[in-house]
Amino acid sequence: MNEERYRYFIDLVRRARHDANNSLTASLGHVQLLLEDPEVPEGEVRESLTIVESELRRLMEILKRLNEVKDG
Repeated sequence: MNEERYRYFIDLVRRARHDANNSLTASLGHVQLLLEDPEVPEGEVRESLTIVESELRRLMEILKRLNEVKDG
C-alpha cells in the first residue's frame, strides 16, 4: 500500500473510531441509567440490559485497541 493510501486509511480508522465511540458512550450511559432506575423490573429486562452493557463495554475496548494504529 503506498504512503498516501496508508495515511488515508489511518485517518478513516481514526474518524470511524471517534464517531463509533461517541455513539457507544451515549448508549452505555442510557443503559446504565436504566439499570439504576428502580422502576425497571427485575428479571429478564434487567438481565438483558446487563448483557447490552457488557457488549457495549466490549465494543469500546475493541475501539480502544484501534488506538494502537499509528502513522507510518
